[in-house]
Amino acid sequence: MTDNVAIQEGYTQEIIAMGGRFDLSLLIKPETDLEDSFRAWDMDEQEFIRVNGWNFEIEDVEAA
Repeated sequence: MTDNVAIQEGYTQEIIAMGGRFDLSLLIKPETDLEDSFRAWDMDEQEFIRVNGWNFEIEDVEAA
């Protein structure tokens, strides 16, 4: 799978999730509740993952 597959499924918002030893480049669906557990596309590993948002500081790439 590639980023394009995730984008076609509606994962169009790019974020960086920083927490402890992890910095994740992710695609999420717009309006995702970032303080809850959510599904995201990991752009580095090229797979869907579940993220516990409360464990990360999250930055919207487009807003930066």
